Amino acid sequence: MKSIQKKWITPAKIPQSVNEALADYPCLFRQILFNRGIGTPAQADEFLNAEQPRYTPETMLDMETAVETIGRVMGEGGRIVVFGDYDVDGVTSTVLLVQLFQLYGADVRMYIPNRFEEGYGFSTDALNEVLALSPSLVITVDCGVRSLREVEIASQHGIKTVITDHHQPLERLPAAEAVICPKREGDCYPNKDLAGVGIAYKLAEALLKRSPLEGVACERWLDLVALGTVADLAPIIGENRMMVRKGLQIMRQNPRPGILALANVSGVPVSELNSQHIGFMLGPRLNAAGRLSSAAKAFNLLMAEDMQTAGKLALELDAENQNRRTITRQIQQVVEENYDSVSGQWLILYAREEFNEGVIGLAASKLAESYYRPSVIGVEKDQVIRASCRSIPEMNITSALDECMDLLVQHGGHAMAAGLTVRKENLAALKERLEGIAARELAGKELTPWLEAEMEITLNELHPSLLKHLRELEPTGMGNPEPLFISRNVEIRQIRLVGRSNDHLKLRLSDPKDRLDHHTHAPVILDAIAFSFGGLGTQCKIGDRVDILYSYETNTYAGRQYIQLNIRDMQLKRQPLSCA
Repeated sequence: MKSIQKKWITPAKIPQSVNEALADYPCLFRQILFNRGIGTPAQADEFLNAEQPRYTPETMLDMETAVETIGRVMGEGGRIVVFGDYDVDGVTSTVLLVQLFQLYGADVRMYIPNRFEEGYGFSTDALNEVLALSPSLVITVDCGVRSLREVEIASQHGIKTVITDHHQPLERLPAAEAVICPKREGDCYPNKDLAGVGIAYKLAEALLKRSPLEGVACERWLDLVALGTVADLAPIIGENRMMVRKGLQIMRQNPRPGILALANVSGVPVSELNSQHIGFMLGPRLNAAGRLSSAAKAFNLLMAEDMQTAGKLALELDAENQNRRTITRQIQQVVEENYDSVSGQWLILYAREEFNEGVIGLAASKLAESYYRPSVIGVEKDQVIRASCRSIPEMNITSALDECMDLLVQHGGHAMAAGLTVRKENLAALKERLEGIAARELAGKELTPWLEAEMEITLNELHPSLLKHLRELEPTGMGNPEPLFISRNVEIRQIRLVGRSNDHLKLRLSDPKDRLDHHTHAPVILDAIAFSFGGLGTQCKIGDRVDILYSYETNTYAGRQYIQLNIRDMQLKRQPLSCA
């Protein structure tokens, strides 16, 4: 695999005035707080306690209309279909509303489209299946804001629709009874960064406010909000951070059977669940269902009421996740073998009939990271190509696709990730136009991937007492990143390959002798894990010096808890290292 050396950057050093104002906190932690825009004790207290405001759902456009529409349909005994997406955000949104409507005693069904047969979102193919369920009302979650034709068809069949979505809408909205999307022009809801499950939660909150259920508090579903918000890479700031923190508390103290089973197969102690575990352990396993078979498995897991059912489903998802990783690597290798013929100067675009549609987005993500170019990877079927797009911060891929609407059957997404459908005869024209857009956006820019750390320190400056304060930053994620540190010229004391395929490195590291502790004159030696750096096993040896960028954390294994460095990037003698 090609590997581009990442640039490491750190923020400005904390000013003396702020350093003095935050004197009650440890020195290293003051810099971390300053990096997050915190300069006073009051700001620090508000941030660390996640006391951000919680906004009332009624300030969203169409929320009251949605509540009234749903109330009428339930009062008339009509059937409600909750239509979700097949990723974690869509599945958690679907589970949340289905469980709420069950408590209301409503006639409710769920429908999550099959990625391979119906494609993404509230599509015409999926709508045909929904019509067979004879709904009076369809509520979309995590999709639908661009489904103008589908809403029109539903209306022609006498079906009402309520759209809830967090994706960027077009200038024209679907003619639904209600379109709930904070990104709508003129919407006054302050939090524009809600995930799909966050919007579903707000709808549930408004419904329960209008029609309370004895003993039912909306907070019971914050565990689902935490899952979907973190897995969908929504910013973990403000209201999102507050909801995710409370959701994590629910998972640790009273986890639903599905989450407990998923934590068990992932090797994660449920009492220590955090946002990193969701992002790297639970989320990929839940997503594996929709990528390789049917997202119904993930839905059923989160709906499960007993551990026997949940445990069986969690094991199936774990096996599918292993298979997903293998298939992703295979697609990536095929693209790299044909790299010269499938990539332009600014863009990678490649489609093959035999690619697995469920993992092309993951392959595109790996390629975009490796080559630092927007990547579009597709599957050809019946003269139509469905593709997943992953971009880099310098280019908004959804805006680029908007400029290609005349060539596309369907598209949608975010700045960094999108999906599209294009007829085969338009593929060459699409590639040419996207290459031109990419050239316009990227030419003249320094296209170097970068990683941001909190500061540079020596290993001797790390102390276990810092871990307590680092935990106060949870939940971390987009907008509130996990703290990373840089240490230069550290010495490898031990090194070995670990993992099922020797994909990872296990190390023991220390500062060199000229940086020994002045009191004990003994080196500080720390365990470290470097995931996906197994290829370095033959390039590094005991005694080598490396620069490392890492997180400082505790790890629990076989019932034993210990401190380790989780290495995110390494540079041998200040030179780039290949992870191949």
